[in-house]
Amino acid sequence: MATETTEPVIKIRNLTKDFGTFAALSGISLDINLSEVVCIIGPSGSGKSTLLRCASFLEEYTSGEIEIEGRLLGYKRGAEGLVRESDQNIDSVRRNVGMVFQHFNLWPHMTVLDNVTLGLRLSKRAPAAKAKESGRRALAKVGLADFAERYPSQLSGGQQQRVGIARAVAMEPHVILFDEPTSALDPQLVGEVLDTMKQLAVEGITMVVVTHEMGFAAQVADRVVFMDRGKVIEQGPPAKLFNDPQSPRLREFLDTWRRRNMLFQSEPAAGQ
Repeated sequence: MATETTEPVIKIRNLTKDFGTFAALSGISLDINLSEVVCIIGPSGSGKSTLLRCASFLEEYTSGEIEIEGRLLGYKRGAEGLVRESDQNIDSVRRNVGMVFQHFNLWPHMTVLDNVTLGLRLSKRAPAAKAKESGRRALAKVGLADFAERYPSQLSGGQQQRVGIARAVAMEPHVILFDEPTSALDPQLVGEVLDTMKQLAVEGITMVVVTHEMGFAAQVADRVVFMDRGKVIEQGPPAKLFNDPQSPRLREFLDTWRRRNMLFQSEPAAGQ
């Protein structure tokens, strides 16, 4: 859980991202602190995933600033404002940021271990033996130590996502960004991925999680951020946000989620 620190790991100020005439992000300001678990919730299309992609510079933001551990991400300050940085310097700034994607993004022709160690070998130039040692430790951390020589097609969706988490963990990042890590999974596979993430939280790994799993956010997050239409509407501790929402839009969102959840729970099981 969160510990006190003087400077945020990630500092976002007045961030905007436009796709043509559409404003996906409108003046986002947000700090992520060391060992903090921040869950970002909100309706589809609210800008949650775009925010994460900008924070890892998979998307170039339109204006504002993102700092990773005190270093400006993507741009450098010039006489006439911000100028895009070189790819080499961008990689240097974001090297301590890991990313777990919604759809796993594993190479099907590579073994689990090779998938996990690819970043170590290419980005950090780790020797093969050292990369394999780190990769096996990461797989053990997510409960897949015995799956190193299998291929992604031989794994369940939940296991593939845990490989994706191991791939991020193996890089020893200072913060891991999770972009809806359970949304592509069958309901019965969601729990194993969430359990893995809960263990990472216990270990003090800084995490930013875009999620629709309200139970996970309530149990694990130090802070929940609610976004809508490209803006941060409300944020705070999960108990406060879920039990005493201040904004009408958040109350509406939570009421809709509760109604859907009650409807799902009341549906008869298959075969009844």
